[in-house]
Amino acid sequence: MSGALRSSRDEQVREALEGALVEARGEPVAVADLSRRPFAYETSFAIDELDVELVGGERLVLLVKDVAPAGLSAEAAAAKPAQTLDPSREIAVYRDLLGPAGLSTPRFHGAAVDPAHARWWLFIERIEGEVLTDVGELEVWCETAAWAARLGAAVEPTDQVLLERDARWHEHWIDTAAAALREGGPRDRDTAEALARARSSVVGRLLSLPTAFVHGELYPANVLVERTGGGPARIAPVDWELAGTGPYALDLAALVSGWGGDERNVICRAFHEDLGPARPSFGELTAAVDLCRLALALQWIGWSPGWEPPEAHQHDWREEAARLLEAVEV
Repeated sequence: MSGALRSSRDEQVREALEGALVEARGEPVAVADLSRRPFAYETSFAIDELDVELVGGERLVLLVKDVAPAGLSAEAAAAKPAQTLDPSREIAVYRDLLGPAGLSTPRFHGAAVDPAHARWWLFIERIEGEVLTDVGELEVWCETAAWAARLGAAVEPTDQVLLERDARWHEHWIDTAAAALREGGPRDRDTAEALARARSSVVGRLLSLPTAFVHGELYPANVLVERTGGGPARIAPVDWELAGTGPYALDLAALVSGWGGDERNVICRAFHEDLGPARPSFGELTAAVDLCRLALALQWIGWSPGWEPPEAHQHDWREEAARLLEAVEV
């Protein structure tokens, strides 16, 4: 029997949720009522919304995400590199890292893991918030940057299933990006040659940056903003599929990818101010951001030949890589 969420019956989801809640809470739990519908904003993986009432009257509003290979859309399954796929990763991040750290991310409500049936289902709180992409107030973006700065101090990474952005990781994306660029026009081919010459320098500089626990794809489309009353907004990043260790400015680089000039500097300053007393200078931070922006651009270029990222992540990554390769002076 397949463990894919999309081919499962409601009763299977109910049973899986009960087991997940028992494990997460450490006490018997029974579901009295469950309604289910596809999540309107899913991208790569199948996600359903769940409205749940437990025996006793407690109500839960949840998402269930199928993080197994069977949960991937056909397009994503063809495009996602094998080294980025581990169905245990996002479950472990929510269960072992984010939850114990007391962060404002969606609450972990358990997981249903059955490798024999290729089932890895993640149950988390459903936050009724705005996507950061749709938020115009620069202040909220600054709050998100400050949140990202505190993430590294709040979470003590383990070596279990996290992605390690080491020399091999960086070399892989440089090489795959260069190969893709060589198939393009004159501008792309020039970038590929410049990249080949700068390969060891780029890798060395990335590895010289302080390392931290990172989300890995902290683009605004992956950040929910929940506003309650007049207090600070709740910043809740989601989609931790590529979480791991990497350059400390990587998440900030993703966050500011659509900003330029003064606004980008304002967001970067918010990150800088929350790094703590041992922080680098602001100039060192902005240089690190540019280097990490280059790394992310190369990753998108090399992700899969001919593949277009989701609309929220679409960008002229080739032009960005060419400009940044010149700007970072490698």
